[in-house]
Amino acid sequence: MGIKGIVIMLGGLVIAFVLIFFVFIKEQPEQQISKQEQTQQISDQPLIEQIKWGEITVKNNGNTITYRDVKLWPNHSREWNWKETGTRHNPDIQIADIQELIDKVDVVILTRGIDLVLQVPQETIDYAKQQGKEVHVGQTEDMVKLYNKLVEQGKKVGGVFHSTC
Repeated sequence: MGIKGIVIMLGGLVIAFVLIFFVFIKEQPEQQISKQEQTQQISDQPLIEQIKWGEITVKNNGNTITYRDVKLWPNHSREWNWKETGTRHNPDIQIADIQELIDKVDVVILTRGIDLVLQVPQETIDYAKQQGKEVHVGQTEDMVKLYNKLVEQGKKVGGVFHSTC
């Protein structure tokens, strides 16, 4: 075999190596699994489609539901009924308002309403932080944007959302 034959053989080996390398990189199971897991996480979490005075529209598990005030966490959305815990503009958002979602999330969002009338006592924030949660408090429309952004990033997010004052 001459030099020309060796060059052709080496060229063929290089091409085979390159093809095998790209096929292996392209089809790594770890990448496919993480994309599937991320898609699953996003689809398991409700998204807020719209917020306007007195109405929060949520898409959850294929259903679109409108609430006045809402509690959200992965796979769940339900009316946030202030009467259950005695919440009002005073005594504000209670620890009891977030207890059913606290163990199911990594991030807790507490909204203060459109006009920032609803308050959040420091003890409620401290409780969530003591449970190891990242906590965000703010105006409802701003917190809706943050909530959806965090869900799209694959984070496990929950919160209580107030749609009026």
